Amino acid sequence: MRYAFYIGCTVPVKALKYEVSTRNLAKGLGIELVDIPEFGCCGYPVKSMDMFAALLMSARNLALAEEKGMDIIGICIGCMATLSEAKKYLEDDNLRNTINQKLRELGIREYTGKVNIKHLARFLYEDYGLSSIKEKIIKPLESLKFGVHYGCHYMKPGHAYDYFDNPSKPVTLDILTDITGAKTIDYQNKNQCCGLTIMGTAKDLSFRLASEKLVCLSGIDIDAMLLACPSCCIAYENNQRLVGEKTGKKFNLPVLYFTQVIGLAIGLDEKDLGFEFNRVRADRIIEKLGPY
Repeated sequence: MRYAFYIGCTVPVKALKYEVSTRNLAKGLGIELVDIPEFGCCGYPVKSMDMFAALLMSARNLALAEEKGMDIIGICIGCMATLSEAKKYLEDDNLRNTINQKLRELGIREYTGKVNIKHLARFLYEDYGLSSIKEKIIKPLESLKFGVHYGCHYMKPGHAYDYFDNPSKPVTLDILTDITGAKTIDYQNKNQCCGLTIMGTAKDLSFRLASEKLVCLSGIDIDAMLLACPSCCIAYENNQRLVGEKTGKKFNLPVLYFTQVIGLAIGLDEKDLGFEFNRVRADRIIEKLGPY
C-alpha cells in the first residue's frame, strides 16, 4: 500500500501531533505514505476570490500525484474537500482542457482524472477495512470514552465524497473509534461548526461557537474530544484557554486526533503518537490505560 501523502499547509505548522501520529500509525498498519516535495497549497484559501485559480492549484497537486502513479491520502479535511471537489469539477472536458493548458505553461504534466483522493479516516474505513484494523489491536481502549467532532468538511460537500457518510448524521469516525474498544458518546451539538473560519471577521462569534461545544463536552462523562481536522483542533485545543477567558469559562478538556486513539490501540506509545505536543495534557488517559 503506497500513497502520496498530502499534508497541507496547517498540519506541519500547527498540528505536529497529527503529523507524528499519522506517520507512525501508517507504519504500524503497513501503509506507506510517500512525501511529494512538489505538492503545494490545495487552493482553499483563494476559492472565495478566484475559483479558477483555486482549481488550478488543486489540479497541479492532482497532476503531480498522477504522474507518480499514486492515489492521494491526506489528513486535513479542508484540503481533502477542496481536492475532491476539484476532481469533480474537472470531469468536465472543456474545463479540464483549459486547466491543462495552464498546467503545461507551468511545466506540469496534464491531469487526466485518474488519481483518487481520500482522507485517511475514510481510507481506513473503506479500503484498509475495519476488520484489518481489529486484527492489529493489542490494547483495547475499553476504559475510555470520547466525544467525536466531525468538522464541516469531513462529509461536505457530499457530492465531492460520493456521499460516503451522511452529512446530517455522520457515523464513520465513531465506528473507527468504537473498534478500538473505546466508547463514543452522542451529544447535543455534535455537528456544530468549530467557528475557526470566521475568526478573522467575527471573533466573538467564533469564540462563542467553540465555547458552546466545549461547555457541552465538559459537562458529560468523556475522557477527551476526538477529531480529524487541524483547524478544528486549533479552535478547541490551541485556543481553549483563550476561548475560556473570552467567554468567562474555564476548560480543561483534552483533544485528541483519531490517529492518536487508533495508535494507542495498536500498541504505539504516547511519544510515537505526539502526546508531548498536546496543548491540554492527556496524562489521565495514559494512566487509565496502564502500562504496555
